[in-house]
Amino acid sequence: MSVETAASATDPAGVFQDGLAQGELRYQQCRWCADRSAGARLLCATCGGTDFVWERSSGQGRIYRMAPPATAAEVERLVVVELDEGFRMHARIAAVPAHRLWQGAPVRLEAATGDGGALRPVFRPVAA
Repeated sequence: MSVETAASATDPAGVFQDGLAQGELRYQQCRWCADRSAGARLLCATCGGTDFVWERSSGQGRIYRMAPPATAAEVERLVVVELDEGFRMHARIAAVPAHRLWQGAPVRLEAATGDGGALRPVFRPVAA
């Protein structure tokens, strides 16, 4: 589902943040080659295109890769999530018991307030 706003042309980071505020993950899709990416880009990593359309993700995906916890007290772990729409993004996993985390575990989007008050995507494991 496409997200077209006047702000998308002038403030891509704002479009991304507005989506998180509404509980949705917005991503850019290149109109030239259809490559998808989370967040805001000026150039397509695949073809170098500059024409993007904003789309809404389902917010559902799977853990593609996990980094080991840096410390025993670490609350959130860094992961790469592969979204159902076919692109991957770096994110954090919400604090859950370690036995609920494995490569391939299904996850869903949540928004959390990060440093500086900006929202950031966080994923929570869901029942498989």
